[in-house]
Amino acid sequence: MIASNIMTTGVVTLRRTKTMLDAIKLISDKQVRQIPVVDESNRVVGVITPRKLMKAILPPYIADGTVADVKFAPELPEFVEKIDSLASKGIDDILDREFVSVGPETHSMEIAALFVNAKKPVESILVVDDGKRLLGIISPWDLFKRLWEYSGKKK
Repeated sequence: MIASNIMTTGVVTLRRTKTMLDAIKLISDKQVRQIPVVDESNRVVGVITPRKLMKAILPPYIADGTVADVKFAPELPEFVEKIDSLASKGIDDILDREFVSVGPETHSMEIAALFVNAKKPVESILVVDDGKRLLGIISPWDLFKRLWEYSGKKK
């Protein structure tokens, strides 16, 4: 089984010219873990994640984990103000340029290894062609579901 057999197509994306408000609305409306950001040629230039959005609105001492006890942190209204101030900014400010991608012929066991052996958690894996154009996306559940279906056919 290879990536092209596992991936979900019709992936929700954002153009790099969009705003943080566009990213927040899309994550909220579509309830996705990761939004690939593409250029005008559909080449992936980065990803936006809810974690990156959260880090963008939190004070640095919370986002960086430099202060363990954050009970004294400002209450929700201050975060809402920060969201409002960030809403019109471009997504390049929080774009994560380090993302995991594979080609469409990548074997399922290589994909599984990427999910479980990565140094930082991998929310999903992008499937791209040789020109880095987005073809699809694979979540851990996509992979598990396909492996489960495959095992059922063998019994």
